[in-house]
Amino acid sequence: MGGTFCIRCARLREALEKADAEIERLTSELEASKRQLRELTKLTDLQGDDLKRLLDLIERRGEQNQPERVSEDALQLAFMQIFERLSNADALKKALAEAQSGAQDGASDAEEEKREKKKHTGRRQPSMEGLPIVEQRIVPPEVEACGGDGWVLIDVEVSERLAFRRARFECIRVVREKYVRTSAAGQWLMDTVAVAPLPEWVLPRLMADTSVIADIIMGKYGFMTPLHRQERMNELRGFPLARSTQCDWIEVANVLAAPVVAAMHAESVRESYCIATDATGAPVRIAGGRAYWHLFVFIADAGHIVFIPTRRHNGAAVTAMMAGFQGHLLSDAASIYNALYVLGVTPVACWAHCRRYFWKATLTEPELAHQALALIKGVFEIAAKAKRLSGAERALYRQAHAAPIVEALDGWVKQVEDKAEDGGRLQAALTYYTNQRDALQRFLTDGRLEVDNNACERELRALVMGRNNWQHFETKAGLQWFATFRSLISSCKLHDLNSYDYLEQMLRLARHWPGDNMLALSPKYWATTMAGLDDRQQQIIRPPWSRSLPQGLARDPPSTDAAMVEHPSPRTTRESTPSAR
Repeated sequence: MGGTFCIRCARLREALEKADAEIERLTSELEASKRQLRELTKLTDLQGDDLKRLLDLIERRGEQNQPERVSEDALQLAFMQIFERLSNADALKKALAEAQSGAQDGASDAEEEKREKKKHTGRRQPSMEGLPIVEQRIVPPEVEACGGDGWVLIDVEVSERLAFRRARFECIRVVREKYVRTSAAGQWLMDTVAVAPLPEWVLPRLMADTSVIADIIMGKYGFMTPLHRQERMNELRGFPLARSTQCDWIEVANVLAAPVVAAMHAESVRESYCIATDATGAPVRIAGGRAYWHLFVFIADAGHIVFIPTRRHNGAAVTAMMAGFQGHLLSDAASIYNALYVLGVTPVACWAHCRRYFWKATLTEPELAHQALALIKGVFEIAAKAKRLSGAERALYRQAHAAPIVEALDGWVKQVEDKAEDGGRLQAALTYYTNQRDALQRFLTDGRLEVDNNACERELRALVMGRNNWQHFETKAGLQWFATFRSLISSCKLHDLNSYDYLEQMLRLARHWPGDNMLALSPKYWATTMAGLDDRQQQIIRPPWSRSLPQGLARDPPSTDAAMVEHPSPRTTRESTPSAR
């Protein structure tokens, strides 16, 4: 009996040991599974982050290299789906038909011109009209050998070819004669030495003429050519010009031009009904890295485009730049502008920014996103047709034709907001539209307001292109120079001025202009200012090579071949004007 009990105890003990071993094994496997689950979770998170970065990269590449285009077939299908959902489908159809006809009417002139151009086949020849002509007359050798005896000229055969003379530097030598009065006995009276003052077009203590400075400025800030590349280009032109010297000249020009830009911005804030703005990064090199500044552009309907750099991208910086402004502000939905709205500025939202959110959503929820894009396209087409009208007529036209489309978009948003993926791109687009709804629709009742802020993005594109060339600004002063001269160059384009001529003449005149009226030197008022210059001021802005130099200073005439004669084209007088280049 006792032996049987012992056997049972031994078996039970063995079973318990096996169970403990199995529990230990299962526990070990559970811990291993937990570790694997944690690793898989980490891997999933990393893969999700990689996928998100990949989608963002694809999106950014698409934004940089191609416009935000949408297939017309997809938009037509979206139209059909929208008509089935909305109660005001008839009004929407009428508005969209009006938008389509307006787009066709607006394009009719351009299409007619394209059709005319298509009639001309073959390579298009550049027009030579307005160019100076260098004429070379060639006499047949047999006629030249006998001096023309026995020959009669009956006709000429003319052919023209386009040539290019490389730009060259010239030395403007200013010679000022000194005189000393003499006594009756012929002795010098050294206390009465007479010397003429420097001409007023000369920048004192500066080797450069404003024509050279204007060329450097346009290369650097007009065409984004870094100074080290201009240094190499100038060497090929025959005159090595160090970039440090170019910087010194730009610094002097900035001292003369900065008050003009400041006056432009002051008038913009004071007089504008609406100012459009946007900003982009402007890195500045510092010891050990970069400091990320920001460059704001302000396009004012008062007639000025002004760039302003700031260290911070926040409400305090915007408030300081726009101090005193009480009009409308066309911008994106950045929170930094809220500080202005508290002070009484009226927000106007950009439909292009709104459209971009829905365009991004086409990657994840294309069907619904295309429906929104179809409606927004109608808004832009109506706005394009309304641009031909005056302010009051434009507002009435927008209310009659764009309002039904916006109303349809409101109804569509309410219908699909529950169908959007949580945290997805379409939901972000719907949230943006809902939050900016009042500011987006403000253009319907005010014809003075623009529909989008694309003009600001186009202006900032120059800096983006420049960053690809020089990566960053060397100093804060360099960033300020960029802001000063881009303001003037962009405003020249706004008022159809030649930027080269404006900068050259303005820099000559600014030193002699009253400091309390620098606004008169801005591109907006330049034509009026030029018309009102007196004889002295006219002499200041004239380039040195168009002046009558005193006897003894005139250059030796260039050598000319008897068979080669250069003369201006009889079809134009542009070459004889100071503005010719």
